[in-house]
Amino acid sequence: MLNCDRSLCIAVCGGLLLVALPGCANSTPVVRGVVTVNGEALSDGSVTFEPLDGASASVGAKITEGNFEVPATSRMTPGMKKVTIRGSIKTGKLVQAAPPAPIGVMVEELTFYPPPGGQPEIREVEIREGDNELRFEMTVKKTAKKK
Repeated sequence: MLNCDRSLCIAVCGGLLLVALPGCANSTPVVRGVVTVNGEALSDGSVTFEPLDGASASVGAKITEGNFEVPATSRMTPGMKKVTIRGSIKTGKLVQAAPPAPIGVMVEELTFYPPPGGQPEIREVEIREGDNELRFEMTVKKTAKKK
């Protein structure tokens, strides 16, 4: 009889734990988003979320084909964040690879964000508990090429 009561107690406690855990998991932010530059998805890059109050660590994520995700396991805290984005966009044009690649090796041309010598556009966002969906639409002024 004692063995049966013990099994029942374990089953009830386990069931309560399973019901309680999902509520706890949602308190840590999960941040997903899309990054575009002049309307085109950032091919490859990184996004960094830095707390404005400096009370916790910065958290970053890789951008792939315009998308990024900061999972709950990163332990990002809710609050106001300064967002910095860097990366590149594939232009679809083939160009000669830079040295030390042999002559004739072609690679896809990349446009960088921010442009060389430029500063990234800094954004501020509020990260809340649970799921956060963000969209960053960055712009770069096109400059005329010198002849």
